[in-house]
Amino acid sequence: MPQDRIESAGAEAIRLKTLSKPGYVEHEELFYLIVELSRHISTQFDKLMLRHRLTHSQWWALMHIYKQEGLTQSALATLMQMGRASAGALLEKLAAAGWIERRPDPSDSRVRRVFLTLAAIPVFEQMQAEGETQFKVFLKGVTLAEERQLIDGLRRIRTNSEQHDASSALES
Repeated sequence: MPQDRIESAGAEAIRLKTLSKPGYVEHEELFYLIVELSRHISTQFDKLMLRHRLTHSQWWALMHIYKQEGLTQSALATLMQMGRASAGALLEKLAAAGWIERRPDPSDSRVRRVFLTLAAIPVFEQMQAEGETQFKVFLKGVTLAEERQLIDGLRRIRTNSEQHDASSALES
């Protein structure tokens, strides 16, 4: 049997097996779409940000700092799913560009908290302009009510995931 027919038969066997599980296919499609859409949005935004000489890690870190200013470097590394050393090197680059500052924690001088500087404003203006363009393209034909419903559903999924992570951590 040729290799491509063997692979096709294997994929078909997997499809038949998963189809026998009620609800699996619908959930599979939802999570597959979430992951694929996330990658697509990120890739498109990376291309736009390259015009402004911003790497994926840089704009991603700036967005996290903007959303939760004052996080510790360690918390930011965890949030960004990076090692502490990698996050530290990234933050050093952002600080050297003048976009962030790292301040000692008032209660523990070993801890550094991360804040945006006024020099980051032009960067955010560029990010916002590019983001607005992407919103128009990606959300074409999606009503505000549909968008809000999607947001509510995705927040519920995230909350469930975070609660599961927290309970799993307590068990181990």
